[in-house]
Amino acid sequence: MEETRLFLQHFGLEFFGTMLLIILGNGVVANTILKKTKGNGQGFFAITAGWGFAVLVGAMVASALKGVAHLNPAVTFAMVVQQTWFNANGWYLLPALLLGQLVGAIVGQIIVDIFYWKHIKDTVTDQPDFVLAIHSTGPTHKNNFFNFFAEFIGTFVLVSAILAIGKYNTFSLGAWGPLFVGLTVFGIGLSLGGTTGYAINPIRDLAPRLVHFVLPLKNKGSSNWSYSWVPVLAPSAAGLVGGAIFLLF
Repeated sequence: MEETRLFLQHFGLEFFGTMLLIILGNGVVANTILKKTKGNGQGFFAITAGWGFAVLVGAMVASALKGVAHLNPAVTFAMVVQQTWFNANGWYLLPALLLGQLVGAIVGQIIVDIFYWKHIKDTVTDQPDFVLAIHSTGPTHKNNFFNFFAEFIGTFVLVSAILAIGKYNTFSLGAWGPLFVGLTVFGIGLSLGGTTGYAINPIRDLAPRLVHFVLPLKNKGSSNWSYSWVPVLAPSAAGLVGGAIFLLF
């Protein structure tokens, strides 16, 4: 009974945290690039800032249980390699975290689409790529090696920062932890986001892309599945490698 309660609790917090992450993150993209919005034309700086705040808010909600606020399978995979948290709390919670992230991202994207539905319809005829862009990432120059490298490095920076905040800080960050992670994502966007759009999170890209795929909208264009493996596999690999490297310290 206790295991069921904890499973549902962890699932719920990851669900709500990831849902808010997508609502605010893809919401700022929608507000910036869709036609006739109040924020149209804000530019890339606004998107990077918005995603930083999205991580801050999502992590604050999901961290109601001490030590848990992944919102990102790459972070979860790093923690799997580290083993410490799962050994202490139970490996049965792993599917709760991953399932919460998946369902939360799907619901969050559906909310964004409903919120901006009129603007999506205003935009889709002339610029269907913009409609895809409020769901998932895409490269400025499509090259599998360089795109994979970009997503790997961006995620490695994120995972390294999260592991350092959680394990190596010499003072108690408490509620400040989500702020530092949000600032890290902001910095990654400003420094490394210009080539692929910095997914740095497999579920952040895959789940909204699935929503785009089933979106009941004419002329929406392709969901670009030929590229979709990059923002899934590269961040996942970075999480595993980052977790393994930090075992050495």
